[in-house]
Amino acid sequence: MRGMPSATALLLTLSIIIASPALAETPFEAADRLIEAGHIPEARRALAAELRMHPEHVEARYNLAVLLQQIDKQQEAAELYRANLAIAWHLPSVINLVALLQKQGYTDQARQWLQKSTKQLRSEAAPWYLLAAMAEGEGRTGDARQHYRKAVTTDPLNGFAHLRLAAFQSRHKLADKGLKEANRAMQLLPDCAPCWRKSGDILLAADLHQQALKAYQSALAIKPDITTRQQLIHLLERLGEHQRATRMQQALDVWKKHYPPESGPH
Repeated sequence: MRGMPSATALLLTLSIIIASPALAETPFEAADRLIEAGHIPEARRALAAELRMHPEHVEARYNLAVLLQQIDKQQEAAELYRANLAIAWHLPSVINLVALLQKQGYTDQARQWLQKSTKQLRSEAAPWYLLAAMAEGEGRTGDARQHYRKAVTTDPLNGFAHLRLAAFQSRHKLADKGLKEANRAMQLLPDCAPCWRKSGDILLAADLHQQALKAYQSALAIKPDITTRQQLIHLLERLGEHQRATRMQQALDVWKKHYPPESGPH
């Protein structure tokens, strides 16, 4: 029929579209695909290629640093995080660099990075609650309390900040032992299974057994894991529900016998 393109013409047009630079996969995009497929060495090479073309690509450098940490190249990873922070104040790079420095024993350097971050990342709660955790670990409870409070006032919608403050209050039996802050955290983080478990721990410490039971059940409904199951079993024993606790323990023992821990429920 006149006016209809031939099959050859259609194939040629398609090949031109596929080869178009606008549609070509970048090394950064290829790295994401390779990571998802489990091809980590190839992903590292793709990210290195991306950085040769675009040295300012903060996310590519961050992803490469994470992959290097996985093969225990900690110093190289730290250098990449620092290179990122020379370009922009990238919160994930700050958090990973601080964790790495603390693990290596460079606590003062880690603290300095967090203190700088509170000034550069004025709307972020994380630098404050990480400073709080550091102060608490060093026995500076007063500083820790101030920093946890600063975290929730800096970003009132950060559920993790509220949960960390709640856990701090629970540990030190302050205020209402963290109940109000834990409740606020779970309003903000309703789909976070580890958060429900931590909320359950706070409720349990306050002797609110039934509320703790519901929190653990909420965690398991989102993502079953061994630790939460064991917490729930212990709570059921305390509540006198021995048969139910025994059934859960037997089911958990059978599962652990037939499946390795890493295959879930974690």
